[in-house]
Amino acid sequence: MAERTVAAPIRTRRNLRWITAGVLAVCLGGLGAALLYTNLSSAQTVVRVVRTVYRDQVITAADLGVTSAAPAAGVDTVAVDRMDAAIGSTAQYDLVEGSLLGPRDFGEAAVEAGTARLGLRLAAGRIPASPLPPGTDVLLVPVGRDGGEPPAGASVIARIATSSAALPDGASIVDVSVAAAEAERVARLAASDQLVLVRQAGRR
Repeated sequence: MAERTVAAPIRTRRNLRWITAGVLAVCLGGLGAALLYTNLSSAQTVVRVVRTVYRDQVITAADLGVTSAAPAAGVDTVAVDRMDAAIGSTAQYDLVEGSLLGPRDFGEAAVEAGTARLGLRLAAGRIPASPLPPGTDVLLVPVGRDGGEPPAGASVIARIATSSAALPDGASIVDVSVAAAEAERVARLAASDQLVLVRQAGRR
C-alpha cells in the first residue's frame, strides 16, 4: 500500500513594512479628515477681489465677490456684511484678482476729485511758524523776486494735506491740495520761489 504524503501548510510571511505603511496611511487619512472638518466648520464668508483694482481707483460692485475662508494668523479679511463699505471707496493699494480683501485695502481717496496735491518747499518766513494741521485752509500768494513785481494771476486757495516739516536750512516742506486747474501754475511759482503761504483769519 502506497504511503500518502501530507503537504505541510504554507505559512504566509507578513511584511512589516507594508503593515506599517498601511497603519500610517490610515492615521494620516484620519488627521486630514479632522483638519478638513475643522477648516470647514470655522470657515467664514468673506469678500474676495474678482477683478484687479489699481491703487487710487474707485472700487465697484463688479470688482468684488464672496468666498469661504478659514481664519489664518496674521491675515485680516472683510466679512461679507461689510462689502457695502468697500464699494464706492478708493483702493489704497493694488488689489490683485483672486486675493482676499483686507480692512486696510480701501478707504477715502487720497486726492479728491477735481483737485491735485502738491509738495511745496517754502523758504523761512514764507510759511507761518505756528502749526498747520491737515485740513487747514490757506492762501498761496504769488510774490515777486527780490521785491520785484509779482507774477500775473490771483492768489490760490489751498488746503493743508500734511503737516509741514522743517529742513536743516530753515525752509519748510508741506503738501497742499489745490484745484486741478491751478496745479500747474502753483507748481511753477513754487519752483521759482515765488509763493508765500498765508493762513487766513477765521479759517480752520
